[in-house]
Amino acid sequence: MKKVGVALLLVLFIVFAFGCESVSLVDKSRTVSVQGVGKVLVTPDMATFSITVSELAETTREAQLKTNTKIGTLLAMMREQGIADDDLSTTALEFFPEYRWEENKKILQGQRVRQTLHVTVKGIDSKSVLLPTLLDEIGTVTDISVSSIYFSKENTTTEYAKSRKLAMEKAIQKAEEYALAANMKVGKPLTVSDYSSVDVRTPQPMMAKTAGAYMMDSAANTEVPAGKVDVTSTVAVVFELL
Repeated sequence: MKKVGVALLLVLFIVFAFGCESVSLVDKSRTVSVQGVGKVLVTPDMATFSITVSELAETTREAQLKTNTKIGTLLAMMREQGIADDDLSTTALEFFPEYRWEENKKILQGQRVRQTLHVTVKGIDSKSVLLPTLLDEIGTVTDISVSSIYFSKENTTTEYAKSRKLAMEKAIQKAEEYALAANMKVGKPLTVSDYSSVDVRTPQPMMAKTAGAYMMDSAANTEVPAGKVDVTSTVAVVFELL
């Protein structure tokens, strides 16, 4: 009889505990998960691009000297236009033999030296002629490759603050719409996750210049429209529903 009583108490305890857990699960399920996106358009004030010099010669030293000469010319041009040394960096320097295949035979053509410079141009705006002038200067050097130009803004602290505020406002609005449809009210946020990014624009296509590829026309200066870039914040929020 005593054993039956203990078993009954145990069953009642399990039922009670399960009921409490069920209530807890119900309470926890009274939430809504939403995302809000805030976007702010800004005018870029800096541009980045890369220049690659690649030279082939009989020996590595000869190829290196030819590469060094062109790199020196390019650096002098950029420094003359006011580009600081801190905004010029070598991102790649390669030495390797180059071969060609002829009648299933691997024939050495020479030694290749390739160097890539990364350039950052700051202080540009719609009225600045610095970037177009620099590109026109670079265009006088033959047998080089210039990568796509990326536009961005150096300091986006203020824009990110605005985009985050917009993102949160949109998340709250979306949560309130869901709550209204469910005949409930939005409570406090339980979790907040932030995702931010800058949409770096590349309005200029890949450019390559080889010897005799085009004629430099003094009447046709380079135009480099920068457009606008997006500073975007996305927030994921879990709100309590009341």
